[in-house]
Amino acid sequence: MPGLHRLLLRQLRRLGLDAATLPSADAWSALLERVSRAYNEGEQDRYLMERSQELASQEMNGLSEALRRERDGLEARVLERTEALRLSEARLASLVSLSADWIWEQDAEMRMTYITDGVRSATGLEPADLLGRRRQDFSAFDAEPQVLAEYEARLAARQPFRDFVYATQRQDGSTRHLRISGEPMFDAEGRFLGYRGVGSDITAATMAARQVEQLARFDGLTGLPNRTMFIDELDRAIARARRTDGVFALCFIDLDRFKNINDSLGHAAGDELLKLMARRLRGLLRETDLVARLGGDEFVVLLEGSVEPLMLAQVGHKMLAVIAEPLMLHDRSYQVSGSIGIALFPADGGDAATLLKHADAAMYLAKQQGKNNVQFYTGELADAVARQFALESELRGAIERDELVLHYQPKTDIASGAMLGVEALVRWQHPVRGLVPPGDFIPLAEERGLIVPIGRWVIDAACRQLREWLDAGLNAPRCAVNLSAHQLASLALIDDIRSALARHRLPPDALEVELTESVLMADPERANGMLQQLHAMGVRISIDDFGTGYSSLSYLKRFPAQALKIDRSFIRGLPADVDDVAITQAVIAMAHSLGLQVVAEGVETAEQLAMLRGLGCDEAQGFHLHRPLPAEKLSALLQQVPLLLTQAARARSQSPSTAAIATAVRSTLPVLRPATQMRPERTR
Repeated sequence: MPGLHRLLLRQLRRLGLDAATLPSADAWSALLERVSRAYNEGEQDRYLMERSQELASQEMNGLSEALRRERDGLEARVLERTEALRLSEARLASLVSLSADWIWEQDAEMRMTYITDGVRSATGLEPADLLGRRRQDFSAFDAEPQVLAEYEARLAARQPFRDFVYATQRQDGSTRHLRISGEPMFDAEGRFLGYRGVGSDITAATMAARQVEQLARFDGLTGLPNRTMFIDELDRAIARARRTDGVFALCFIDLDRFKNINDSLGHAAGDELLKLMARRLRGLLRETDLVARLGGDEFVVLLEGSVEPLMLAQVGHKMLAVIAEPLMLHDRSYQVSGSIGIALFPADGGDAATLLKHADAAMYLAKQQGKNNVQFYTGELADAVARQFALESELRGAIERDELVLHYQPKTDIASGAMLGVEALVRWQHPVRGLVPPGDFIPLAEERGLIVPIGRWVIDAACRQLREWLDAGLNAPRCAVNLSAHQLASLALIDDIRSALARHRLPPDALEVELTESVLMADPERANGMLQQLHAMGVRISIDDFGTGYSSLSYLKRFPAQALKIDRSFIRGLPADVDDVAITQAVIAMAHSLGLQVVAEGVETAEQLAMLRGLGCDEAQGFHLHRPLPAEKLSALLQQVPLLLTQAARARSQSPSTAAIATAVRSTLPVLRPATQMRPERTR
């Protein structure tokens, strides 16, 4: 059959067919299958071709788009760089014309040949008006003679100069401080052509430097003159007084309890307190009086004019009054006091150092006299201060030299006479002075920052002694130690107590801590937090000297105390003083209503003890019952007290309603007999 495609003819031959002969059914099916496969393969080839063309087209489009973006980016960068270059050129031109600095040139005759606009704001002169003029023609040099001479010498020698600073006065009368630098210009043959350089207006920097120098003479916190400035002014006052045979007074002021507030409330609160005190003092005194802050909580006042003692005492008490006014810190009201020492020129010193030392000594005497008072310097005071300084020096090494000892004063159950515990009282066994009572060195330790290490030693020594008694088979009573405000403010207090108890293998209830209400109320929130930790440990807590401070009953209710000690000042008036009787009775009733045991301290007579028994007081402590004893004497006493006694007494101290326990054992146990004819003394 003519006209058939050669590929079709080839397939027919492969199948054994002839185009002129009709195929069999099988041959025809095979042919159709081959034809169908050929169509499929053709379509697949066409699809692959079209897909390849599509992908190639997409790739070409992508490449074209990327090239277009690259071209656009290159054009943008070219435009950006071109604009940046234009702006840079404009900026440079602007800086030259608008900068506070200026560029200048002078010829060989030192006449201005070029000067930029910056000179206008510095001098008030137009640049055009300066051309052709020498610098000296329009600007007088107000400079240090040595600096000016060096500048002129360099000009004469045709040498470069750097940072020549001088002052000049503008036409409006204001003074400007200028700084110029320059270098000489020479031609190829070395001929001098003039100078070129730069100038700057440094008025602001110069005034700032002077302000810094001024600030160095003033206290940055309060704004008052600082120590440096005060010493200078004191020296001038001395010079004036010597020329005129004049006199003046120097007052040294120290704030009482400032460290307690600073430690408990933080330095920010302490700073606010200092600033307030500075304002109060400055507002009280005359403009001619100088008030300064030496550092810390120390202020000084220089009073020139009359030094009549009565007048000075009145001024001093006025200063104490404004210092003692209540103040608000952390949204709470606080009150501090001051101690003031006064030294006179020339009677108490002829130079600044001596006057300050003697005023400081008088201030220290004011603190010793109970604080919040004014003291004048005397010759006797100098000897006393010297002894105090020597005592302080020796006290600093007392712990290391093992010179501190504890005495123990028993606490007695009033109903049964049983010993309920002891109070540890520190003494100083001085190698020369003998046994120094606490009143002679504890205030000194508090003032000089030694009370915390001493208090830590007391806690450990008391626990060590309890362990020694227990190991000796004695009936060791609970031991009370006194905590100071500095200890309560110390973050290490809880660890000190916990470590001492663990080191000596004692249960927490073997120890009792006593804190005065004034210590507690210095920072009630912090105190309550510390007491809650001690209470959780199992340490017994007593509030000491109750009635002498300014306790809030709402806080007293919150403090986790188990006992309350009535201050000896109320016990002293029993039974004759009806007011003391009423106060004591009220305190006992209030304490019992709060579930607190009541301890009367300073019991010195049988009549006082009888009155306390009648008022329902639980415990007593004082010389009528027993004076403080060294450990070895108390050991002998403990050998007479069976274990049952302390168990019964301790049970009673834990529950006010169990007085029957003491009654049950009273007839079978020895009691502590009153000690007679003993002079009372403070035990703390």
